[in-house]
Amino acid sequence: MKLRSLAMCVLFAVLPAACTAMSTFPPVAGKPISTPSVSPGPEVMAGALKEAHRLNTTAKDHAGEFIYNLPAGLPENTWNRVAFLLPDSARAMEPGDEGVYSVQQLRIGGGAAEVDVIYPDRGVYQLMTVKFAGGPLAPWTVAWAYRWMIPAGKPTANDPLQKAEMAQVQETAPAADTEPDNGK
Repeated sequence: MKLRSLAMCVLFAVLPAACTAMSTFPPVAGKPISTPSVSPGPEVMAGALKEAHRLNTTAKDHAGEFIYNLPAGLPENTWNRVAFLLPDSARAMEPGDEGVYSVQQLRIGGGAAEVDVIYPDRGVYQLMTVKFAGGPLAPWTVAWAYRWMIPAGKPTANDPLQKAEMAQVQETAPAADTEPDNGK
């Protein structure tokens, strides 16, 4: 009897997750909005970046710098969580960086998630979709990755910390320019 009760509890815990609608971030008209700050958002974004990097680099490239970018509008805590899940060689994109792996969109629904990543390939940015399988009681693992032959534009830096620093610099810069020259 206890085994049957346990099986029913597990079924009722997993069933609602398997029937949820696909949610997206950044938002898409007519679709539920995903909250990528909570699990599995950071996990699948970091996993997709690692998978795109793994599939697109040679052995000598793995020792080098891994530059990543996330969609605009994500809070600082999401950036911190993704950074924690990436290798030590990874860093957030800064303006002017080349060779960037950038998450473009995140779609999560039930036991599946898809992440679109823009990645560098011979001087051109391309699109890759990485699909995950997982759920509340299972880890999120890569099911497959597909490289689309669709050129993409160069990503722009979206790190909220860098944007705050740039805004602070811009606020202090005009004050220095407005000092009177006292007739010199």
